[in-house]
Amino acid sequence: MSKKQISLKLSTVTLAVLLASCGGGGSEGYFNQEGSSNNSGGSDNAGNIEEVQSLEISSIQLNDTSGKETQLVSALGVVATVKVTDGRGKPVGGALVSFSGENMTFSTTNSAVFTNADGEAVIGITPTDSNITGAYLLAVNANLNDINATKSKNVSFVKTDIVIDSFKAASSSLESGGSTLLTLLIKDTEGNYQNNQQVSFTAGCGTFSNPTVSSSSEGNVSNTYYAYDASGKLCSGNQKITATPKNSPARAESLSLNIQAATATSIVYTAIEDLKIPVQGSGSSSSGQLEFTVYSNGAVLPNQDVTLSLNKSPKGASFVSLGNTLDRTVKSDSNGKVVVNVYPGDVPGPVEIKATLPSGFSALSKNITITTGRATQNSFSLSVSKNSLENDKDGDVTTIVARLADRNGNDVPDGTVVNFITEGGKVRGACSTKDGQCSVELSTQNPRPADGRVSVLAYVEGDKSYIDTNGDNIYTSGIDTLFNNIGSFFRDDNENNRYDSTIGEFKYDRPLTSSPLVCGISSFSQPNIAETCDNQLSAILRQQIVLYFADSTGTIRDLTATGSSLSFNLFGNSALTTPMPSGTSIAVTPEDTTDNSKSCTAELATGSNPIANVINSTYYQYRLKDCAAGDNFKITTTAPNGKVSNFYATYR
Repeated sequence: MSKKQISLKLSTVTLAVLLASCGGGGSEGYFNQEGSSNNSGGSDNAGNIEEVQSLEISSIQLNDTSGKETQLVSALGVVATVKVTDGRGKPVGGALVSFSGENMTFSTTNSAVFTNADGEAVIGITPTDSNITGAYLLAVNANLNDINATKSKNVSFVKTDIVIDSFKAASSSLESGGSTLLTLLIKDTEGNYQNNQQVSFTAGCGTFSNPTVSSSSEGNVSNTYYAYDASGKLCSGNQKITATPKNSPARAESLSLNIQAATATSIVYTAIEDLKIPVQGSGSSSSGQLEFTVYSNGAVLPNQDVTLSLNKSPKGASFVSLGNTLDRTVKSDSNGKVVVNVYPGDVPGPVEIKATLPSGFSALSKNITITTGRATQNSFSLSVSKNSLENDKDGDVTTIVARLADRNGNDVPDGTVVNFITEGGKVRGACSTKDGQCSVELSTQNPRPADGRVSVLAYVEGDKSYIDTNGDNIYTSGIDTLFNNIGSFFRDDNENNRYDSTIGEFKYDRPLTSSPLVCGISSFSQPNIAETCDNQLSAILRQQIVLYFADSTGTIRDLTATGSSLSFNLFGNSALTTPMPSGTSIAVTPEDTTDNSKSCTAELATGSNPIANVINSTYYQYRLKDCAAGDNFKITTTAPNGKVSNFYATYR
């Protein structure tokens, strides 16, 4: 076919519409319309459209891309022509002609055109879906000055078979991870180029710049194939590439590409977070995992041999499988990853694992340690944001922080649960540790102990403290020595270091699980019940503190002003069992009433002003200077709620 012939076939529907819209030369025009003698009449009518009294539409004529009259609409489309006349048969120019029909796409955006001077209206029609077949109704409406005429025609849609021609790759042999340009032509069965036809591309392994491409000018289709999949996995070996036309899937065409096997060029330690593994028997996870990834020129590479070595580790640690310390060779998975299990022993310390490729490339793990063990009794402590609360109101709050560590001073496993109970007020019942600590709030409310002293007890699962006599970091009964052995315990509400059932003190019973041993001495911070201890390491750890529910009205005792000092004890209740609430301010004002040319002054020497958040002493001492017998002192306390209490003393 010559270039001239090819050009004539381009966009035939569009060319036909343009020719017809221009009049096309009357009866000698592209559509071979009848009767050129009406041209002058049409022109007269167009100039006198106000004379039109009625409209008529001639038969609807369809022409294919070759100009032949047809009743069939294929994917190539047709040109529809109608002629509008007045009641006397003269052509009417300037009438608006609208077209409509199911599964029809028209060549104007509003599916309407104006008639030309010969009364002709021309529009292109293509199938909305070229796979649709069957009979449809084409409807036409002409309008001029509110005068209308309608016409319809039955048309049939036929499917155009699509053929793929000249499917080829720019290169048939690729490196792993490489790419090549794919090209093909889209035609119908008669060899005509077909534009706007969709072609989908698939491959056993690999990706494309576009999974679906539409044919452009002269039926051209181009796409790029990449020899790796969507996840970055490299392809290798013989890969089949298939192009499938949407309208004729049975006419798919394939070609083969040979992709060279990928070579591992690097291995990287790809674990994101530091790995801290609890020691064996800690009650937490018994293993951890780390990860290496094999790459070939930046893409992950599966099924590669990787040799793993345990470079550094504390005694008892193993890797890959429990108890193993020898080098192991494993395969990278489908994502190029090698996941390695690490198992702890009883001794904490750093771990380093080396991963090596056959080519010699290697990587080392980073920031892995065997560290965390169970909480131990001698590392359990409590602290508070303040310890003397205002008893005069509900809701004065303090924060209680529990801190835990294992026998080596490391954090206990995150999520270790600490329970709390209280003699008075309200405390949140438990907290879970993060980085070895957690906290709860205690607030003032009923019940309020009469003496204002509130015992708060915290307890948690853990290990007793012991002396590791044989140095293996493992407790062995009969060899190692339990330090201050503990068993059952209680909340010591009356602070006498022994359990008193008669006043209803809380008791936690822990049954003996093996041979009994003598218990350690019971103390307020570590209450213990005699004859409840055994020779096992596991225990319920405990820690106890006292908080004060103090009145805002001060009580002073032992107030003296003599020599070089003013001293007194300041209490937060008349029972003299609590300090004033934390934050209370104290002012001592001398009143110099003697005529001795001196000015009496008082300076705080012992105590805190304002009262500290954590206060355990009620004793205050002020250093006096230039005071004489008969001088007076005013002591003023101001509680956090504003309550003022005044006391007076005379220097003697």
